[in-house]
Amino acid sequence: MHTRQYDLILWGASGFTGRLVAEYLTSASLSDHTSASLSNPLNWAVAGRNREKLQEMLNELGHPQIPIIIADGFNKNSLLAMAAQAKVVCTTVGPYTQYGSLLVEACVSSRTHYCDLSGEAGWMRQMIDRYHQAAKDAKIKIVHSCGFDSIPSDMGVYFLQKEIHKQYGVYATHIKTS
Repeated sequence: MHTRQYDLILWGASGFTGRLVAEYLTSASLSDHTSASLSNPLNWAVAGRNREKLQEMLNELGHPQIPIIIADGFNKNSLLAMAAQAKVVCTTVGPYTQYGSLLVEACVSSRTHYCDLSGEAGWMRQMIDRYHQAAKDAKIKIVHSCGFDSIPSDMGVYFLQKEIHKQYGVYATHIKTS
């Protein structure tokens, strides 16, 4: 994996959420390869189905030079080719039940780390059941819910644990939310 062309590929970069992630990644602290303060700048690319939309988005962000990769959620070969180029694929393409399964499979097959911002618990369970052992064997991570949808519940659990520990001196072993 150390020889991959990109550290990260952002798939779905021209959509609403993908654009927000691309905007963050293009911030000077991450992508200014001329910055003396960065000893190891992020080498990344954007990906999606439509080259023109991706290029337009990069132009609007003022970073037209960022590489573009074309991959389609229903084309397994294009997803395999994309995943093979990166250490990590970050996807904002949902709904994941429709567009995510082939990408998870491609990442596992390519030994590429995967992250998304899915809130689709049933689909995540299916992916865990189907790919956990293969990902473990390949020494890669599949990380779901890396985004806004998970933050409110994660922060709620964090707050509860702090309060429980403050009041009782121990942490809860289980927390249920609904």
